[in-house]
Amino acid sequence: MPDTELFAVLRQMVLPLYDAHVGIDAGDTGNFGQSRPGTIVPGPGLDQQAQRFVEQHDLAGTRLQAFANGRIGYAGLPDGTGYLRISGFGGYDHDSPAYARNSAILDRTLSQVIGPGLRGLMLDLRINGGGSDALALHVAERLTDRPYGAYAKRVRNDPADPGRHTRPQPIRVQPAPDRFRYTGPVAVLTGGETYSAGETLTQALMQRPARTVRMGQNTQGVFSDVLERVLPNGWTFGLPNEEYLTPTAGKTFDGDGIPPDIRTGNFVQEITEGTQDSAFAQALAALRRHAE
Repeated sequence: MPDTELFAVLRQMVLPLYDAHVGIDAGDTGNFGQSRPGTIVPGPGLDQQAQRFVEQHDLAGTRLQAFANGRIGYAGLPDGTGYLRISGFGGYDHDSPAYARNSAILDRTLSQVIGPGLRGLMLDLRINGGGSDALALHVAERLTDRPYGAYAKRVRNDPADPGRHTRPQPIRVQPAPDRFRYTGPVAVLTGGETYSAGETLTQALMQRPARTVRMGQNTQGVFSDVLERVLPNGWTFGLPNEEYLTPTAGKTFDGDGIPPDIRTGNFVQEITEGTQDSAFAQALAALRRHAE
């Protein structure tokens, strides 16, 4: 059949999955990818809208300090609370995609914004396109002085039996050596546009020994690394083949995403309508209570 018809068939095959880690790259014929119903794929445009909204509605016109090629923003609030916004885990160096370079930039950024005197930390992951799990865990490493289990990964390894997986591989958070580590209260802001590595960081912080609360709405619900394959005609497709399990109950959050402790309004809708930032307000109130 013609390429356009073949692409339409393949697209229709995976459309019902509503999985943001499922994609088809058919070159000039087209590309397919989608998010969970009721959410949108985070991108630079939405990221910029979110930043302007936060600066105007939450920070009273104060501009965020920009770090890491604009992918991280920070503001210190008058009461000593820190607001840390991360839109992705990668792309921190305009000239180099190398992990070592991105890791060094993230490490330097965290050293500049997380330090003594911080009374509370608001970590905003609501518009986060994901990226490197290892970079995401670097953030968790700055927020604990005790090692702990973040999650366990297992991989489906039998094409005939969807219930067969490899032995779960424990992933642990180790306190960052020779760096200041903040152990006070943390509020994590999430939503349907919190993707992949943004979700694995959220999952890791669920196990954090110190006080941590999640605000907002369910994350996107895609955790696995993407298994990529090439079709005979040169097109490529990707799909998830892993599960990220909670350390004790062995639960996964695929599909529905990680739920918040305190549910607030839809952040993207609030941006569109220009209303108040409900998650920010409640997170700030919670941090102030915990700091007392």
